[in-house]
Amino acid sequence: MTGTHVEDEIQSLHRRFLAASNSRDFAGVADCFAEPAFHAPLDAESVLTDTTAFIALLEKPFVRLEADNIRHTTIGSVEALRCGDRLAAADARDVTRLRKDGSAVETIDGHYIARRTEDGWKFAAVVSFNPGCRDA
Repeated sequence: MTGTHVEDEIQSLHRRFLAASNSRDFAGVADCFAEPAFHAPLDAESVLTDTTAFIALLEKPFVRLEADNIRHTTIGSVEALRCGDRLAAADARDVTRLRKDGSAVETIDGHYIARRTEDGWKFAAVVSFNPGCRDA
């Protein structure tokens, strides 16, 4: 397995995650995560023990997103690096939430640890950052 192959697979996982998130398919978002997993958005952190608990957790921030008229999220770039046969690290830059009128609500960066499971790559840890904070 080459580094480029892993990067392609992680980018595919991230596209699937983004598509599920944008369509408010919470089960689809949860399916992108291994069990257990760790999720640390800017305003909280959670250990995700199972799919049902994760879906319930996802519903809360989407209430806020809907109230802010968030239509969808875009991602500037995703870079991944293989760290072993079943482990990879990925950076997503310029993750931007957009309102229905196209204006940006916020832009963040994300760091992901992915683990290869029997069902393919899944996120095992996700941490969100303010844009560029790792570059300082």
